[in-house]
Amino acid sequence: MKQPLEIKISIANCAGRSNIGQMSAEIAKRVDKALPYANINCLPAIFPGLKPAGKFQEADAIVVIDGCKEACVLETIRLGGFVPALRIAPDEDYGVEKIPGLDYDQETVELLARDVIEKVKKLAQELMEKKKHELVPK
Repeated sequence: MKQPLEIKISIANCAGRSNIGQMSAEIAKRVDKALPYANINCLPAIFPGLKPAGKFQEADAIVVIDGCKEACVLETIRLGGFVPALRIAPDEDYGVEKIPGLDYDQETVELLARDVIEKVKKLAQELMEKKKHELVPK
C-alpha cells in the first residue's frame, strides 16, 4: 500500500501590542486549526541550539504572518537562516490601519483568515505537486 505524501508547513506569527499584531496571532491560530499540515511554531525556536528548532528545519515551507510593515517576524526568520515561502501582513496586504492596543475587528479577522487559509492551501498543493514530481523516476 502506498504511503500518502505528507507535508509540513510551519507558521511564524506576530503577536505584538497593536490591532494588527493581535490579528496576526488570531489568523495564525485559525490556519493552524483549519489545516492539519500547518502548525504554529515558537518563533524563538528558529535559532540553532534550541531544541524545537527542528520544527522549522523539518518543515517543507514556512509561512510568516507579520503584524505590520516593520516585518519583525520575517527578519527573525531570516536571521535564523530560513526563507519563508509565503509572507502576509494585514497592513501591507489588506490595507488594515495599525492602531496601538489589543483590540481588533472580529469581522476583518474572519475575512483575512479565510483568505490566508486559501493561500496556505494553494501553497500546500504546490508543495504536494513538487513532492510527486520528485518521486517520479527519471
